[in-house]
Amino acid sequence: MELSDKSIVKNLSVSGIIFTLVIFLWPVFMAISSLNGSIEMQLEQIRNNPVPFRLNFVLASLIGPSLSYLMITVGLFLNSRKKTPILNSTGIFFLLPYVVFVSIAYTSQFTLVTNSLFSEKPADAIRWYFGNFHSIAYFFNQLGYTFFAISGFCIGYRFLFDKGPMKIFGWLLYVSSFLSITAFIGLVLNSKELNSLTVLSGMCILPLGIIAIIVSRRLKNLNKRKQNGRKEYAL
Repeated sequence: MELSDKSIVKNLSVSGIIFTLVIFLWPVFMAISSLNGSIEMQLEQIRNNPVPFRLNFVLASLIGPSLSYLMITVGLFLNSRKKTPILNSTGIFFLLPYVVFVSIAYTSQFTLVTNSLFSEKPADAIRWYFGNFHSIAYFFNQLGYTFFAISGFCIGYRFLFDKGPMKIFGWLLYVSSFLSITAFIGLVLNSKELNSLTVLSGMCILPLGIIAIIVSRRLKNLNKRKQNGRKEYAL
């Protein structure tokens, strides 16, 4: 990457800020819209008060696009010690099915599920309800994050050879990707214990936006040093 390319620095910063805001606001909305009891009881609570549930998944539907924006910026434009153009392109490619599947999973909650409840079609709501371990939406979500895992392995690989924040970025991607695949295997094997690793996988991606913001600030400073004729330093 050309350190003088301000647009790349800007995109790295913007993508990091957007993803950080979305990923840290989501637990707040999850807490506000928390449900309890059996699946039928939870659906009844949603039917009685759908607004918190809908808002929660409207926000959740932004996770896939914002994370993909960050991954594309990092994968295509950020420089590293090791060059892996084929892996980078492969990683970007697998972001497409990731976004498609998780978007269906999340948007179906504030559209199909709530509409089914008000249309007196509880069977459709149960079939798509994200809180149901055996639902279509939950399967799509886990499948989507399996594609994200492949993308993470491809994009994160070259950063394992870096130093500083991007090395941490690469390792977090690798750990998250491994846990996502393990969680999907747990879903296939009907093992809730293994599938629960999806939570740890999600926790691993929490700092990615913050790391992107830190790196964008460093790149911005390097640009200034370059313009001022100062010595350039590695990240």
